[in-house]
Parts: sequence; structure tokens; C-alpha cells
Amino acid sequence: MLSKELLNITKRRIRYRIKEKGLGYVLSRGIKRLITFETMVVYPLTFILCLVIRLIRPLFFIRFGSLQSAKIGPLASLSEMNLCEQEQGIQPKSTRTFNIYTTGNSSIICNSQLVTMWKRLLRVYPRSRYFWNVMNTFLFGKDHVIQPTKGSRDIHNLLEKTPVHLSFTKEENFQAKKDLLRMGIDEKDKYVLLINRGQRYLDEALPGNMDLSHNSFRNSSINDFIPAAEMLTAKGNIVVRMGHLVSDLMKTTNSKIIEYDHRGFRTELLDIYLAANCRYGIGSDTGYLAVPGWNFRRPLIYVNFSQLEYLLPWLPSWLFSFKKYWLKSEKRFMKVREMLESGAGRFDSYKQYEKNGIELISNTPQEIRDVVDEMEKRLNGTWQDNEDDDELQRRFWTYFKSSDRHGIVRSRIGAKFLRTNKDLL
Repeated sequence: MLSKELLNITKRRIRYRIKEKGLGYVLSRGIKRLITFETMVVYPLTFILCLVIRLIRPLFFIRFGSLQSAKIGPLASLSEMNLCEQEQGIQPKSTRTFNIYTTGNSSIICNSQLVTMWKRLLRVYPRSRYFWNVMNTFLFGKDHVIQPTKGSRDIHNLLEKTPVHLSFTKEENFQAKKDLLRMGIDEKDKYVLLINRGQRYLDEALPGNMDLSHNSFRNSSINDFIPAAEMLTAKGNIVVRMGHLVSDLMKTTNSKIIEYDHRGFRTELLDIYLAANCRYGIGSDTGYLAVPGWNFRRPLIYVNFSQLEYLLPWLPSWLFSFKKYWLKSEKRFMKVREMLESGAGRFDSYKQYEKNGIELISNTPQEIRDVVDEMEKRLNGTWQDNEDDDELQRRFWTYFKSSDRHGIVRSRIGAKFLRTNKDLL
């Protein structure tokens, strides 16, 4: 039997192709694929070998995983969670099993440096994708698929319990420091990473069958971050605007705010090195933050978080603010309870928001500045909660108790954001 997840992915791809190319094209392509060498020889042989692997499991347990290398978020977080779960005994430990990874079904590798670092820790063989596909497709292979309990969601709070796994070689450290000097950043300098989610990379770098335009509701404007960035430089930080194929540029003349990609400084090594050594990262709910957050346990600030039910509250050094949900017909904002109980907090397409008459309202530049100021003061040891802050946090997180997506809540919503938006509670 086909797994439900694979069926859903296949349906989405077929619908996209029919819309883009027409039914006749999809049918003709399907027929051609049925008579390829892979489908006629490779996959039947792989299926037989998978049955053998299943039969010898009591003697030798072989599992197959995927780095999901086409997108930085899954590439950074999924293998990290797999390793954490193996170390804590939630998955079979690697000492008792033989784990094999493929880079993914797509030929795209969004960051070769991160893949190289995973290869130092994991057995990665790109052609094992045939085994991964078969085991993922048929229910008999379920136990032979390496996957974390809830994807990238740290429901067991393992990021706080386990060490950082990735490390740089001596040569990589030397090259990265050399590249930083070219940017004007010395070892003694403090820097903060800044990134917003845009559409350009998704449209230009990914193939058509990975169309992610339905997630466009998660995008935000980089220029809403400028007041926060200016404040950070006034406090002695350098701000590095991260991203690849960024959609828009920051409208500022501040030399301490660096357009990393646009000015030609970006390298795939620096993408990872900066994440490992920054003071903290700031951004909307975009995949790159998984690198500093998951892989290197750096403090994070998530602003403009769109899908409220999917907040990521696992480390005490992470702060959040979220988009508000405006009900057009009633001319009011939804309460937190309404967002969660109605299911709106987990909508995954802009069409669902439109259908339900909901407009997502981005954080204001001042709201972003406030939560960044809170992070600065918390890290410097000068932040002071007022007498209502703990109660507001408790009231907010109470609504998430019935969810199986969060584990123990260790993060906080920005204090000033909650003070200003008490009515949402």
C-alpha cells in the first residue's frame, strides 16, 4: 500500500503539472516514465532487495533517510533531530543499525557546505534514493525509514539536552575568517544575522514541481526590519542581511548593515559559519534560521510568525512575535483561542486565509524593534520583566496545552508585544 504522505505529494505534483502543461502532456509524460530503465529495471530490482532487507531485519537492521537537500530548513533540521533522537534512544541507535542517507529526490543542493558537514557524520549515498523511495512508498518499509518523530519539531526538547553535532575543519575556519575580513568583519566584532522570507529564491532556484507559492503568506518586507537594524548598529553590532536571490534590498546607507548576497560576499561556507558564530539570528518564519537555531543552538528572534499553532518554543533563548489575524467581515482581530480552535493557526495556503476572510497583519517596524531590544537586554543581563509579564506568558501558552506539537515550552513571546496586545488573550 502507498503511504498517505507520498500519495498527497504525488497528487499535488500531478495537479500542478496538469494546470501548467495540460492533461495530454501529463498523460504522455506518464506513459514515457512507465517504460524508462528506472521503472522497468532499477525499481523492480530495488523492491526485491527491500523485501530481503525487511526479512533480515532481526539480524541486520538497515534504514534509509533523506537529507532533503533542496531546501535549507529541512536540510538543517531533519538530520539534526534524527541524531538527537538516536542519542536519546527514541530512534534505534546507530551502533545497532546501519543508517544510509540520500541527498533527496531533487538534484538541487541548496548548500553544499552543509551537505559536506553532514557527510562527516552520516553515510550519504545519493543513489540510495531508490531504496528510500520504495521504503517510503510501501507500508512494509515504514520501520526502515529514518525520520524524526514530528519532523523538525523538537517535541522531546532534545535541542537543549544534546550537544552541537556539526563542526568545521581547520581549513574551513581559516577560509571563513578570511572571507569575513573581506566583508569588514574581524574576529572581535559582534554580528547579528537578519533574514526575511521572500519569493524570489523559491521561484528561481526550485523546479516547477516544487512550487511553493501557496506559502507566500509567510513572506514579509525586509524594510520593516530597518529600525531594529539601525538600533543594533548603534549598540555596536554589525548586521548581516542573509539570504540568496533576495527579493528586495534594505533602504539604508548604514555601512554596518551589510547586504551579504547583493554585495557579492555570499559563499556557501559563510552561510553556515556565520550561523554558527553569530550572537543571534532575527527573521520571519523562514528555513535558514534552522541553521543557527537547530544546528548550533544560537539565540533566535522569530517575527511575523504566520502559522500560530506551529510556533517553535523549545529553547529559552528564543523570542517570538506573530502576525495578527484580521477578520474582514467582523472588522476585528481574532483571539488566540479562536486562531487555534478554528484551525486557522495551521492553515498552510494563502487560499485558506482568503476563503475564511482572514487577512494576516505583519508586525510593525516598532514591534520588531521592541522584541530585538528585549533580546539585546536579555543577553546583556539588563532586561527586567514587569509584574504582569509572567502572567501574560502563562495565559498565552495555556492555549497550546492540548497540542502535540510543542513539548515543554521554554521560549517566550516578546514582552512588549503581549503587553500591547492583551486583548488577543
